[in-house]
Amino acid sequence: SKIGLGCGVFSGAYGPISHKDIVGVIRTAFSNGVNMVDTSPYYNDSEIKLGKALLELKAEFPRSSYCISTKLGRYGYHKSDFDYSAERVVSSVKESMRRLHTEYLDSVLCHDVEFVDMAQIIDVTLPKLFELKQNGIVRQVGISGYPLDVLLRIAQMQYERGYPIDICLSYCNFNLHCQRLPEYVPLLRAAGVKTIIAASPLSMGLLQQDTPPDWHPANSELKKAVLKCKALIRLFISSSNSTHDISLEKIAESFAFSLNSVDLHLVGAKSSAEMTCALEVYKQAQQLQLASGGTYPDNDTQKIYEQIRQILQPFKDYTWPSP
Repeated sequence: SKIGLGCGVFSGAYGPISHKDIVGVIRTAFSNGVNMVDTSPYYNDSEIKLGKALLELKAEFPRSSYCISTKLGRYGYHKSDFDYSAERVVSSVKESMRRLHTEYLDSVLCHDVEFVDMAQIIDVTLPKLFELKQNGIVRQVGISGYPLDVLLRIAQMQYERGYPIDICLSYCNFNLHCQRLPEYVPLLRAAGVKTIIAASPLSMGLLQQDTPPDWHPANSELKKAVLKCKALIRLFISSSNSTHDISLEKIAESFAFSLNSVDLHLVGAKSSAEMTCALEVYKQAQQLQLASGGTYPDNDTQKIYEQIRQILQPFKDYTWPSP
């Protein structure tokens, strides 16, 4: 599917979520054509919660009807919590399969590759993952991270070695405040990457009407600019008789989802209502095509959208340091 369910929200990092809500989110997603879920052992107990829900939904949605993508290498917040050794690759895959109640994993990505020595990824981790792929335990091998130059370099090195990576996941690199991903898409394709995933259309909760997580790494200037966007929308809603359902989330998702050069967009949801809303916005985004110059049909929303783009324009090439 063109939309995948990002299960980082199941970790509780974006607020509490119950087992009932998780089951509801997955049921809504799968019932509407979403057939890919993405998780990681780094996301607290996301794998466990996802696995429990998938087990409960087994009669409705058999394992063959969806793809599971998970990650390895990063297991916590500190340098000591990274382990990309060959032994840990094997044990991590086995542990993920146990948590997710599956005998194979559709995709396994090296998580946040910029935090470790590139030689470790190239010479140790990826060879072991490709070995598991040959054995049928893992169907596709990939990498994920934030700095696009690091992702591209690893992809290019793998291509030169004759083992191109299957998947590259980039997060927070295409949204209202950052549009760096499109220039890297053809370069990643040239390096043999089959599937490019764009994650975090809301920039890890920054582009939402509610207060973003206090751990968000954006600098104070960008956060202040986003506050201006929120104030703009609140002012419009309070001073207008418009019936348009305008929110920063919907504008942000409409923009991000209209990037058609990638293969899949990951979006998280804490409730069935949020999942339904994201799916509706995705359909709208395909009609609006904001990323390629499209416009809203009504003047009110278009005016708000243009003002938001103007406020965030200075940050279109900004990235925060990682690691």
